[in-house]
Amino acid sequence: MRTLTFAPIEVEGVLSLIPPTAPSVPLVFDSPHSGLVLPDFERAVSDEMVLVAADTHVDELFDFAPSIGAPLLIAQFPRSFLDLNRSVMDVDLQMVDGDWPHPVRNSASARRGMGLTWRYAWGETPMYGRKLSVKELEDRIETYWRPYHSELVRLLDETHTTFGRVYHVNCHSMPAVGHELSPDPPGTVRKDIVIGDYDGRACEPEFVRLVTRTLEDFGYSVSLNIPFRGAELVSAYSDPSKNRNSLQIEINRKLYMDELTREKTAGFAKLKANLERLGAAMRDYVTSLR
Repeated sequence: MRTLTFAPIEVEGVLSLIPPTAPSVPLVFDSPHSGLVLPDFERAVSDEMVLVAADTHVDELFDFAPSIGAPLLIAQFPRSFLDLNRSVMDVDLQMVDGDWPHPVRNSASARRGMGLTWRYAWGETPMYGRKLSVKELEDRIETYWRPYHSELVRLLDETHTTFGRVYHVNCHSMPAVGHELSPDPPGTVRKDIVIGDYDGRACEPEFVRLVTRTLEDFGYSVSLNIPFRGAELVSAYSDPSKNRNSLQIEINRKLYMDELTREKTAGFAKLKANLERLGAAMRDYVTSLR
């Protein structure tokens, strides 16, 4: 039997790694946007406004992962402070005071104000009253972005080395309706769940079909790649031709929480139970392969 051992990791204010509590399988889960620990940084909005964009409770919804043999990596800080699902080249130059000395790319997310660091806390409310210095942004990248990405790469690489394959499940939530910062038009009513495989380039089709069919059998409406196909964490480390698969799951927040208070609703328990059943189906799939 192939074995894989991960130790728990806790980097205060940055990340947590919860290792498997069951025999390891070729699955890795991560929740990059559920963090609610506020770093000490200057901003022009309230603490609550910083947290509006967070995927609140997603880490708890997927905390079954260790029980099926998969590590769960969790970011502790808010996505609007630094967005782990962006490349380090997705810098919004409008936010930088001075010349940014590193490569950038033409980033639709940065143009919308949702680049590596967010220009807006939410809607048209500016996050900052000034531009960020080059050193401030460089320090954020070194303190928050690089440790998380390095740890995810380690998990994926060690799992792939052990099993010859890896299935990465990137866990998110989304507002029920499109808004000013989103890729779909404001007011767009979204499906219950959006699966993203980077337009077919990040994950083998049969795993995508398994996840989609399972969720639909639970009664959820499911969309593939619309309006979210996955971003940096799905695209950067996947290569299905080498048995390296990544899949993004976006859950509509109306299923489990009040979007204004961010408190759980009565639907939380049912959703969590169904996601646990989905996790079991994923485990059975990846362990059936030869």
